[in-house]
Amino acid sequence: MRIDLVTVPYRYDERGEGLGAGPDALLSAGLVARLRDAGCDMGETTAAVLEPDAREEGRTAVNIGRLGAATARLVATARQDGDGVLVLAGDDTASIGVVSGLQLANGAATPIGVIWIDAHGDFNTPETSYSGILAGMPVAILAGLAGPLWREAAGLAAPIPTDRIVLAGTRDLDEKERDLLRSTEVRVLPAGELRGDGRFAGIIEWLAGRCSLLYLHIDLDVLDPRFVPSASTPSADGLTIEELVQTMATVLRTGKVAAVTISSLNPGAGSRGRRSVESALDALAAALPTWHAAPGPPSN
Repeated sequence: MRIDLVTVPYRYDERGEGLGAGPDALLSAGLVARLRDAGCDMGETTAAVLEPDAREEGRTAVNIGRLGAATARLVATARQDGDGVLVLAGDDTASIGVVSGLQLANGAATPIGVIWIDAHGDFNTPETSYSGILAGMPVAILAGLAGPLWREAAGLAAPIPTDRIVLAGTRDLDEKERDLLRSTEVRVLPAGELRGDGRFAGIIEWLAGRCSLLYLHIDLDVLDPRFVPSASTPSADGLTIEELVQTMATVLRTGKVAAVTISSLNPGAGSRGRRSVESALDALAAALPTWHAAPGPPSN
């Protein structure tokens, strides 16, 4: 199986700023060569761009959506040949465009499952969020619970039903966010349960059996801060690199994963940033060789 690489080098709608420098840092550190050396068949590398004339001052969510539409076109193009798509994203807001691209390629009615690996739930809405941070809302937006203008700008044609969403690795949820999650059918597995009795593997097997495609999203702050010391939103008691690799492999081996996103790498802060980059490289080089198959190209 060939893996095409799409970069979204933005923090919200600002190119190369903060976390937006993460994708290029991974490429500069030799990610493609590391993956080829690990046995991956790497295809094209393309970058999503928010054109200057598409950017409106003061409309950050809409701008992110328009960037998402550009991401969606690249993802859909890669999927036309049945390739797997690896997305290097500055932050979690890029996920709306990735899922939009899977719908663009396969149709809005295609049952897509979302596995979101993150220290945080990212399931806030403007009504539940204490901070109003947009990067804390993408899963709720994918579920259709917030962000209608954002979803429209990104071309997300249909929300993802909450019974097709799994949050794993979580250890930092806001109180109102937790209450909102309890009102849905989202499966939530704290980090400790990824180390345990096989419950995660059982849930993934169940989800893969009822979905045509799976989308795997990794926020690197799911790792313990000692592995990503430059993380902008660190959370204690996170996963080891080996635990993250095993978690990813459990999903990738289903043969249903069409796209994987790695987000929230902060390459700054000197030696701490270099350590974070190396951790991301190590995790990807160990996990992605287990991605032997993706769903075939969409039928026309």
